[in-house]
Amino acid sequence: MTICQKKSGGRILCIRLSGLGDVTHALNALSRLREARPDAHIAWAVEDRFADLLHGHPCLDELIVVRRGALGRALANPVRWGSLGREAHDVARRLRAGEFDTSVDFQSSLKSAWLVLAARADVRIGFGGRVNRELNRLVQTTLVSVPTRGVHRIERDLALLAPLGIPACYAAPRLPRFAAEGEVVEQFLADCDGVPLVVIHPGTSSFAAFKRWMPERYAAVADGLVRERGARVVLSYGPEERSLVDAILDLMREHGRPAPQVGGLRGLCELLRRADLFVGSDTGPMHIAGALGVPVVALFGPKDPVQTGPYCSRSVVVEGGASCRPCTRRRCSHVRCMTSISEGRVLDAALTVLDGGGQARAAEGRLRKAMTWPFRLGEWRGHVAACHSSPDFFTWLCEPEAIVEGERSPGGWRSAGLPDSAAGASDDGVALSARMEGSTRWWSNAVRLTAAGVPVPFPVCRMTRSHALGVEEFALREAPQGAVTLADWLLSSGGRSLGSLSSADRTSLIRLVAAAVRRLHEAGFRHGDLRAENLLLWAAGPVARWRILLSGLDRARWVGWIPAFARDILWAKDLRTLLESLSTTVSHRDRVRFFRAYCDGFIDERHRRHVLIRTVG
Repeated sequence: MTICQKKSGGRILCIRLSGLGDVTHALNALSRLREARPDAHIAWAVEDRFADLLHGHPCLDELIVVRRGALGRALANPVRWGSLGREAHDVARRLRAGEFDTSVDFQSSLKSAWLVLAARADVRIGFGGRVNRELNRLVQTTLVSVPTRGVHRIERDLALLAPLGIPACYAAPRLPRFAAEGEVVEQFLADCDGVPLVVIHPGTSSFAAFKRWMPERYAAVADGLVRERGARVVLSYGPEERSLVDAILDLMREHGRPAPQVGGLRGLCELLRRADLFVGSDTGPMHIAGALGVPVVALFGPKDPVQTGPYCSRSVVVEGGASCRPCTRRRCSHVRCMTSISEGRVLDAALTVLDGGGQARAAEGRLRKAMTWPFRLGEWRGHVAACHSSPDFFTWLCEPEAIVEGERSPGGWRSAGLPDSAAGASDDGVALSARMEGSTRWWSNAVRLTAAGVPVPFPVCRMTRSHALGVEEFALREAPQGAVTLADWLLSSGGRSLGSLSSADRTSLIRLVAAAVRRLHEAGFRHGDLRAENLLLWAAGPVARWRILLSGLDRARWVGWIPAFARDILWAKDLRTLLESLSTTVSHRDRVRFFRAYCDGFIDERHRRHVLIRTVG
């Protein structure tokens, strides 16, 4: 299959062996894969302890179970190393018999690398960069680059489908139904009709015990839900967690009960499917609840909810107040991030969600995140954003020479002959613009700044070609329709545009511009040509909802490696260039207000502000 062809069939192997939350996260990508490849044969390799979650899954044609227990026992005992070889050989033989065209490695670690090698697929897709671990990159043919921060695990998994010509878009996860376990759960909940069912899961895996909240606080929240909403509270638990549940039940003043232990993960899924609210920490059951559409209150201490928080359903995240969070530690002596969460905050969040509050992070449309992968079109090599990896886009891109020579305008996808469904131009007002000179540096800066959350035009594609006379290159970026430069907007009414705004709107606009520049500097970059002509203003709706995009990124440089005092001087030069470009259209008072808004919460030390003031003048 080439990247310019649509393909419905094929044999695709998905690999996500563990853990429970990660397997659940990958279900969104499975739904998206089945949606885009309805006729494909899709198999999944998973460890036996999580296989129940995938047995009978409607999007799967085959489940390949890796017996981790048998492999672990054989590996721990030298006497049984012979059986280890036989067990691995059996799995490898089944993978080879599958004759897979493509493997998609959501795990991207050493323990998935041998499965990739055993499958012998022609196309082997895995994560690149620091997300790829333990030299797994050596077995892959295509590496998808994703940020390590600012992107949810579900979004990362969806981006891994881009080399198959499947743009990164949200797809609702699906979980199979388990009839036998469902009947047992229905009998258990026979007296819960007409009252909200709240499932509390207080436990975590043993190696993540530092993410647990205190039993007495769970008991207080459970009592509050019974008193305030008449809820039925059920406490779910995993292996070796029954004592924790019993401790919470003993501390409760109202009635609560433990969940029935039936069917393991299957029984847990059926219990959560009927819940009106889930309360718990960053655990696999929390992610299962979200995948089932159950409203969630998630308690986050050491981990980052942006990456692993609830995503699919309505939710409220209650975060700890420790200054050292988020962190990546496996152990902690004080766990202030969890002890700083009060039962009052959790109860208020739970009542809010039961009353219909909370918000789901999942949204329709393309995932405009800094996730890219390399491709090749004839003599041209390039990178493309995962959300623009549709076959129609590559078909349109198959004449790069016409774009370079100006014969084919990228100003709008519709004018280039792409259908609206591929371009989305009629939905979000996005067109394309091309950049020729300095496109490589522009692309690198734009991708890094997008990953850091800096407002810049979204990078779509970069392509280069080498020949005897040198290197040809160009980059495509999204260009918001209707955006004007700040300089043009200020001059649009004789220099009175800013003065025509009310005091509140003028303050909002000044803060928007200051915030955009501050975020650029917080990311460790210096712009180098920060003038009003390089600030794009997207004025739509109330002023507070306007957008400021920083352009002219080919001169930007990352200066995070130099000493702090030198960075302050370079950033001050950015400010001076911008304020000088505004000197004829913006009052001195408003320029001072901009400077103060820029420093607020970013540069608080008096000596650093003094350096900026002297440099800016």
